[in-house]
Parts: sequence; structure tokens; C-alpha cells
Amino acid sequence: MSEQPENTDHFPAEENKTPLEQLRRSFSRQGLYGYFLIVLLLLALYLMYGLIRPFLHTVILSIVVAACFSPLYTRVLNRFGNREIPAAAAVMGVLVICFALPVAVFLSGLIPQTLDSIRAVNHWLGVTDFDSLLQQTHIEPAIAWLQAKLPFVDPVELDLKHNITLLSKTVGQNVISFATTALGDTVTFFFHFLLMLLIIFFLLKDGKKMLAAVKYLCPMREEQEDHIINTLRQVSRSVLVGGLLVAVLQGIVGGLGLAFVGIPALFWGTVMGFCSLIPVIGTGLVWIPASLYLLIMGEWQNALFLTLWCALPVAAIDSFLRPYFMRDSAGVSVFFIFMSILGGIKAFGMLGILYGPLILSFTMVMLTIYGEEFSDVLGDKPASAK
Repeated sequence: MSEQPENTDHFPAEENKTPLEQLRRSFSRQGLYGYFLIVLLLLALYLMYGLIRPFLHTVILSIVVAACFSPLYTRVLNRFGNREIPAAAAVMGVLVICFALPVAVFLSGLIPQTLDSIRAVNHWLGVTDFDSLLQQTHIEPAIAWLQAKLPFVDPVELDLKHNITLLSKTVGQNVISFATTALGDTVTFFFHFLLMLLIIFFLLKDGKKMLAAVKYLCPMREEQEDHIINTLRQVSRSVLVGGLLVAVLQGIVGGLGLAFVGIPALFWGTVMGFCSLIPVIGTGLVWIPASLYLLIMGEWQNALFLTLWCALPVAAIDSFLRPYFMRDSAGVSVFFIFMSILGGIKAFGMLGILYGPLILSFTMVMLTIYGEEFSDVLGDKPASAK
């Protein structure tokens, strides 16, 4: 008796099958074995996740940094005659010299000035009579204007000294606690830093092979895989360059203005740089209270200078340079990026500045792929959504 050919009418033609359809057909052929294999694979991946979970943030940061430095590695690799190890070592040397050493020197000066700033604030609170301070001739018009606009607020009845003392105490305790923790975890910090350098080295050296292996195992079409990878790479570079570089520039420029008016620039400039990552108000969290302090102390010229300095040059950096650096953010709205940063900070802390936009971009890409795959069900895309 001749064998009957397998009935494959319910499967798409071989040349028209998508990767997911090929996977579904493979499972139908393999039956229980295929599902059992997938269960074992998921178990292995879960156990592997448990192994790298203590270093998960280090691994993610290493991948992002390696993706940002991959163009430099490619150029260096060509110069070194395609010798991977010397090229990767050279890029690592650039990374350490240009970033790690300046950060170490910066932190060595930041911690002492942080403690000095806290002492200065506490000393000012101890010797200042706020009742007489609010009765100064140059303060009374401002209080009258405030009471006229906000009648439910009475600055005279507010216990400013108590509130500012409490705020200073809280901030001081947090900073000292952070410094103590950082110094106490020096060994852990250097371990993670060295681990990150090691991971970056191997990602630069073998990153293309690793990426090719991941793409081989992924059942999606190659153009979809490339779309996801390129989008995440673009957003990573935009966040690091457009976010962190702008924060550094605003911290430096703002610090110069603070130094000119006699406010400790290293500490408060650093705080201003971190605040610049917060959408909408940003650096205003530092320079507005600083200008009010100078105004209360009778230094209206310095208060005016600091206000103009931060409202013009510092704000210009955020208004012009940030959109320029983030122009390659994969077509994602800047508003949604800001919202993802806020949500990321809430969920992951400071690492949310990076994680938020990455998660947002990944979601947007998957929605795009979903729309492409199910276009026959969803119908034509509305003109307003194109």
C-alpha cells in the first residue's frame, strides 16, 4: 500500500509562511515533545535570570553603554586591522580615561563641599531672626503682593524657621546617609564597576555574534527584529547624550552663575544638573529658592543676575540642545519620553531615567508590529494616525 501524502491544506504555502506560522507548524508536527522542550527552555531561562538578577542593572547599563560605543569600536577595529581584543581594550581605555577618572575626581571634591554646604545652611538658620527678616523694607512689598494674590497665605504667621530647619535637617540626613552608604559600599561599588567594564569589553568584542545568536533564536521576521534593535539603540543614545549631556552642561553653566553670586557651585551645580532631568520645572528647583534667598538677604543685584542667568543661558541649553540631541529618539514624542522618565524614576529610582524611555520605545515598536501583523483585521489605518 502506498503512503498517503501529509495533508497540509490547513497550513499556508511554504513560501508565504511567516516565522510565527512556521513555528506553529513545527509544534503541530512535534506534538508533546515540542511543548515539553519549551517548558524546559523557560525553566532554564528562569534559573538563568536568578543567577544574573543581583547584577541585572549592571548588565543592562553595560549593554546600553556598549551600544553607544559600538560605532567607535568599529572605527578602532578597522584601525587595528580587525584585531578584536586590542580594539576593545583601546575603547575601554578611552572610556576609563574620559569618564571614570573625571567622575572620581569630581566626587572627591563634591563630598566635602556637600558637608560644608549643610553646615553653612544650619549656621544661617541658627543666627537668623526670621521675624525681623520679614519686616525689612525690601521684603514688605513682596509680602503685601503675596497676600493680595493669595489671601489664604500669611507669610508672617508661617513658621519659616521651623519649616526650613526641618527641610535642611531632612536633606542633610539624607545626604550624609547617602555618603555613608556610598563609602561603606565602596568595595561593592568597585566590584560592580569592574564587572560592568568586563561586560562592556566582551560585548564590544563579541556583541555582533551574540546579537546574531539572539536573532536566530527569535521567531520574528528579520526586519521586525532589526526594527526593535535599532529603535532601542537610538533611544539609548538619545537618552544618554540628550539627557545626561544636557544635565552636565546645565549643571556646569548653572554652577558658574551660582559661583558668581557666592553660592557653593560644586554641590548646588550638581543638584541643578540632577534637577534638570525632571521635566517642566527642572533647574528651577535650585535657582528659584537661591534667588529668593539672595533677595531676602538684600542682595537684589545678585538675585536679579542669577534669575536672568538661569532663565536665559541655562534654559537655552534645555530648549535648544535637548531637542537637538534627542532628535533620533525613534519618532517618540518628547512629551511621552518625559512622562516615561517620571514614571521610570518612580518605579526604578534614578535608573528610571534610562529604563522609562526604553520601556516606552519597546512598547511603541511592539504596537507598530502588532498593527502590521493584524492589519487585515484592524483595517486601514486612519489618516489622522499616520
